[in-house]
Amino acid sequence: TDSHTCMGGANDALAFGVGATEYAALVKSGFTFLEVPQSIRFELVGRLPRGTTAKDVMLHILAHHARRQETLDRVMEFGGEGLRSLDPDERATLANMATECSAKAGVVEADEEMLRWIAARRPGASVDELRRRVVMPDPGAEYAGGRHTIDLAHIRPMVATPGDAAKGIPSDPTNGALIAELGEVKIDIAYGGSCTAGKEVDLDLYARVMREAMEAGLKVKEGVDFYIQFGSESVEEYARRRGYLDVFQKTGVRVIHPGCGACIGCGPGVSSSTEQVTVSAINRNYQNRSGPGRLYLASPLTVAASAVAGKIVAYREGMFAERGAALAAR
Repeated sequence: TDSHTCMGGANDALAFGVGATEYAALVKSGFTFLEVPQSIRFELVGRLPRGTTAKDVMLHILAHHARRQETLDRVMEFGGEGLRSLDPDERATLANMATECSAKAGVVEADEEMLRWIAARRPGASVDELRRRVVMPDPGAEYAGGRHTIDLAHIRPMVATPGDAAKGIPSDPTNGALIAELGEVKIDIAYGGSCTAGKEVDLDLYARVMREAMEAGLKVKEGVDFYIQFGSESVEEYARRRGYLDVFQKTGVRVIHPGCGACIGCGPGVSSSTEQVTVSAINRNYQNRSGPGRLYLASPLTVAASAVAGKIVAYREGMFAERGAALAAR
C-alpha cells in the first residue's frame, strides 16, 4: 500500500501501490482489476556531468513534464543508451519518483548490469533465468504521452522549492529551479535518507562530499543539523564496511538507523518551526510533510555540500579544498 511501491519498476517490473481496501481484496481473492494505463517514454542519451545525479534528472522531469501533467496517470518508461551509464541504485530513483510525477508507475528497461544486480541479491536466481523474464517495448510501440529525449549531459543541479504561499504557489516537487539561479538560501537542516536517497550509491555520494570536506579541515556548518538515515540494515552495514560511519562522525553528521523518518514527519530531521529551512534528499516537499518549515528537495550531493556550506549550493569537485585554502590564508 506504499505510494513508492513503484520503485520496483527499477527491476523492469510494473509495480504500484494500492489502497487498503483494494489490498484486503487482493489478499482474499488473489487478484484485482486494472485498467491498462497509457505510457510515456523517456529516452535518456549522453552521460550526467559530475556533480549531478538521477535525482536532478527527476527534478528536471517534474519541472518540465509532470508540471504540464504529461505524466498524469501514465506509466513512465525509461530507456536509451544514457540509462546504461546510471548505477542500478540511481535507476531506482527514476522509478521511485514516478509517484511525485502523479504517474501510475515507472518502468526502467533492464540490461545485463541490472540482471547481475538482482541475481546477486536474490538467492537462487541466475542471470540466464532473469534474462528470459525481461519484457521490452514492442517495435514501433506508440506512447500516448509521447517520446521525450533527455540529454543527460545537459542536466544541471536542481532543487524543488517550497513555493510562495503569499503568491498562491504551493510547496510542490514540480517547483523546479536551477541552483545556479536560486540566490542565497541559508539552511537550518540537511537530511539525506528515505527510500529515494538512502541506498548504497547515495551513501557513496554523501561520503564523497564529507570526506572532501574533512580533508580540507571542514565539517558540518555550525548551526546546521545534518542527518543521514540508512534505507535498510544492509545499507547501514555497507556504510560501516566502507568506513563511512567514521567519516560522518568526524564531520559532524548524525546518522539514524533505517526507517522512513523525516520523510513522513517522524524523528530527527523534521523542522519544528515555520522559520526553519531544510534541504532534503527525500522525494516530496508538500507543506507540513516534514514539519512546518520550508523544504527544498535536492540530490544527495547537493544536500551534503549544503550542510558544509550552511546554504544551498551545488557540489563541485574540489570546492572544499579551495575554501579550506582560503581560510588557512587568513
